Amino acid sequence: MKSNGNPLLSVLIPCYNCAPVVVRCLDSIDFEDAEIIVINDGSKDNTIEVVEQYIHEMEIGKRKAKNVRLINKSNGGVSSARNMAIREAVGKYICCVDADDYLMADGLKRMVDIAEGEDADVVLYSANYVTEDNLLPVRSVKNNKFERTIFTHGKEILCHYKIPDYYVWDAIYSRKLIIDNRLFFHEDLCLHEDDVFKGEVYAVAGKCISTNLRLYNYVQSSSYSTTHRQSIERQRALIESGWRAVAYRTQFIQDHCPEALSIERLKYMRYVVTPKVALNAQMTLKEYKELLSKYSEWKVYPLRYQWIEIAHWYASPMVKLKYILKTFLINHPCLGFLFYQFCMNK
Repeated sequence: MKSNGNPLLSVLIPCYNCAPVVVRCLDSIDFEDAEIIVINDGSKDNTIEVVEQYIHEMEIGKRKAKNVRLINKSNGGVSSARNMAIREAVGKYICCVDADDYLMADGLKRMVDIAEGEDADVVLYSANYVTEDNLLPVRSVKNNKFERTIFTHGKEILCHYKIPDYYVWDAIYSRKLIIDNRLFFHEDLCLHEDDVFKGEVYAVAGKCISTNLRLYNYVQSSSYSTTHRQSIERQRALIESGWRAVAYRTQFIQDHCPEALSIERLKYMRYVVTPKVALNAQMTLKEYKELLSKYSEWKVYPLRYQWIEIAHWYASPMVKLKYILKTFLINHPCLGFLFYQFCMNK
């Protein structure tokens, strides 16, 4: 522990109906100088009981002792849960872990050591993408070799499009940076809240270090994810969050890092809703055009084909060809509606 009695790292875990997976997540967090804050966001399953039992087993010596705190709140979404955890955290650094994901051993310690040694505001790491049916075993990354890139200011990353800037779980952050700049999650967003937060962090951060150490295991398409819902109401809320996220992030970048605006707009063209998504949400063509006009206000519509290379530089030529078609249909919404209606009715 640090001399002031506070841990070096606060690990923030929002939970909503995560009883079957949260123990896996907690077990994987092995950094001894960390507090683990579990925010139960109004779960309707037995998440509370599972975490309370975990804490009890630590207290009686059946599990390795860790500094785990459980905080219960009414359901308000992942952003409100993370914001509460940020306010409760006391560590020098914070990181976010989704309850359905898990970490490789010894990874967090290496990231904190780098942050401490370099006096960095942000240290980034990478992820393995797995499924519930194909999980990787937890193993130590203590001796794994990795590359690092040092950026004097976070603004440099905003212009470096090959470094992801749309996940919150792939880095540790200086808590002082977050608190001093009031970088909280926008609670009216149910999608892309990570993107807005990350963009705001980079716009005001000092030294940032990017590494390719794969210490995070991201479990894809998990039914325990805090964003997993498919109702029409949910789809419309996700669509609404798309243009709001563009507006929030663009405004912040414009105020703090205007030199990145041109590439920012290309990045966020990927969030312009397709006619197919609009039809699935039972939007009319009139509603869809009104939605596109909102993107247009922030100069991310009509789409420029250059966005494909910026947002999907890693994609294969065939995948990029699909994005070219997608771009054409978004830029011609009447034709796009007809095309997808035909495909959906076949």
